[in-house]
Amino acid sequence: MERTNYWSRTISRRRLMAVSGTAGAGLAALALTGCGDDDDSDDSPGGETPAGGSPQPSASAEAQVPDSKKNGTLLSRQGAAFASINPYKGLDSGLLWGFTIFDHLFYTPYDTGVRELFLASKIETPDPLTINATIGEGFFHNKAPVNGRAIKATDVKASLESASKQTRISNSSWWTTILSSVAATDDKNITVKLKAPDAWTFTSTNFGSPIAGSIIPEEIALDPDRMDTALIGSGRYEFVSHENGTNFQLKRAENWRIKGEPWLAGINYKLIQEQALALTAFSAEEIYSVALSNKLERDQLVQQHGKDVDIDTDVSRSVWTVVHRGDGQWANPKVMQAISRALDRQEFIDLMNFGDGELSGPVPPPFGSQALTEAEITGTWGKTDIAEAKALLSSTGFDTSKEYILKFITPGERGAQFAQIVQQQLKQNLGINIKLVGEDFGNWLAQSLYGSGFDFITFPSLAYDDPSSYVGAYGKTIGGRPNWAGFVNEELDAAILEQKATFNDEARNKLVHDIQLKAWELGAPYIPVFVAISNSATWGFVKGRVTGRGSYGLFNGRVYLDQA
Repeated sequence: MERTNYWSRTISRRRLMAVSGTAGAGLAALALTGCGDDDDSDDSPGGETPAGGSPQPSASAEAQVPDSKKNGTLLSRQGAAFASINPYKGLDSGLLWGFTIFDHLFYTPYDTGVRELFLASKIETPDPLTINATIGEGFFHNKAPVNGRAIKATDVKASLESASKQTRISNSSWWTTILSSVAATDDKNITVKLKAPDAWTFTSTNFGSPIAGSIIPEEIALDPDRMDTALIGSGRYEFVSHENGTNFQLKRAENWRIKGEPWLAGINYKLIQEQALALTAFSAEEIYSVALSNKLERDQLVQQHGKDVDIDTDVSRSVWTVVHRGDGQWANPKVMQAISRALDRQEFIDLMNFGDGELSGPVPPPFGSQALTEAEITGTWGKTDIAEAKALLSSTGFDTSKEYILKFITPGERGAQFAQIVQQQLKQNLGINIKLVGEDFGNWLAQSLYGSGFDFITFPSLAYDDPSSYVGAYGKTIGGRPNWAGFVNEELDAAILEQKATFNDEARNKLVHDIQLKAWELGAPYIPVFVAISNSATWGFVKGRVTGRGSYGLFNGRVYLDQA
């Protein structure tokens, strides 16, 4: 596709007709994408869809769906209990509610890089440090104290300001170092001022964040702890109930700004932590979609259910990653290079995905020219050479006599399996002794990752919608926090700032590409291991799903059930 940059308001692109995809939201959903078919170019004025626009299955879908089909309840899996329903106190809750119960000014899809207007009816950038946004007509859910009142510019201002100050939100550095101020000039207009230009401002990690960009009532934004017990949204679905952070129930927001949507009457989530139980529940139609761990599960479901099930398969943008300390004895670049060389990536792919995966640099392959080439990956991050690994580590004087702690997320089989393979390979190939410690997601995120409480830590990255987010971990600060690994390198930090300030696509893409090679040379302790070939299964009666557009498809209000 052809595009200028993420800042531009006028841009050439091909629209995609969505054929199928994820219908729920959450951490796993961000990693699941599908395929779309190219349609003719159909740019709207200014390169943006009109306000109120949302992902649509096809141009004629609405006319084909009778009203009787618009009242089903989607049954979805919840993989783990939430420590808090407050979107400011958990990445899991922040993402889920961001895609379902809260509205946003706009969103920037992965496939085009063009911001699509939601509540905003117009966005203008008179200069690189100023953003003017006009909001259309939208309403909060009909709950006290707002009782369904119209959304005002002061609500947007209060939401953005409150979100930027929350220390437990997984915010990018844009919110802590780039955003300067937000002003409501009247009931319909806001002006956002930046401290410095940033070419990635409108991406979903920054101003377009599904979490920090969520629009909440001003009354709640000024006292966000109220969301510990009650949620008042502005989006397609209204929060109904939960059971200690599980089994959420959502219902259609009757005053949603897009009249007649959503087509679903609601979404019910069921806590199912074990994958085997999730597969059984899917087959029994107790949930309507399931993320599959590997192609074996995919093939078994196809054999069981045949054409009744839709399978979506793609190269994942979620990178399985090993991070180790970047300070003290770890600061020598040869330590990272030794650990990386000692990881047999094909064994990871074979054991975790039955051979269904790909090598990856820090930026995963779907990002094209912004990612490393296959030859570059096999020469740096993707190369396994045990003899070289031993020689590199030996030359650093690294202490192999002590036991190191590796933190991973529980529950779930895949996170534990990945950690176990890391443990076994580093013991066998480098003599590094590792003790595995599993933690629930909330503690793992807040204390171990953000709090730098680890020797090693492993995880599948989020499937970001922009390549800059993958290399942002090399900065001296990440989202206002010190570098998670304690890694500080002035050259890499300057390179990250340079690519953010570069508005020419071709030049910026090259900078993102080159940063990954420089990170290898300088020993950045964030080691990409592989990306899976992702698979998800959905019952065929779940219609109107959107894929091929990254997490943008999760805003879809035209999912419906066509059950016999």
